Amino acid sequence: MGYKNLFQVLAALESRGELLRISQEVDPNLEIGAIQRRVFKAQGPALLFTNVKGCNFPMAGNIFGTLDRTRFIFRDTLKAIERLVKLKVDPI
Repeated sequence: MGYKNLFQVLAALESRGELLRISQEVDPNLEIGAIQRRVFKAQGPALLFTNVKGCNFPMAGNIFGTLDRTRFIFRDTLKAIERLVKLKVDPI
């Protein structure tokens, strides 16, 4: 299957309960980074900041914050990527 865009990835994570939407206004300079570091350290969910101060679009973070979540996201393409890496390492 694979994903065509980031919105599809976020929708899939949200359907699994692995996305936290943060609608409170947050500052992109220091605040988002501090929140993301704490959530990453706690092996928490992916984050979608929907109200970023001075920004007209949302910001996502911690999408690949756990190995299980990364495996889920790349579940359809992981074998192909592994084969390509193996070919590059040992082309014969």
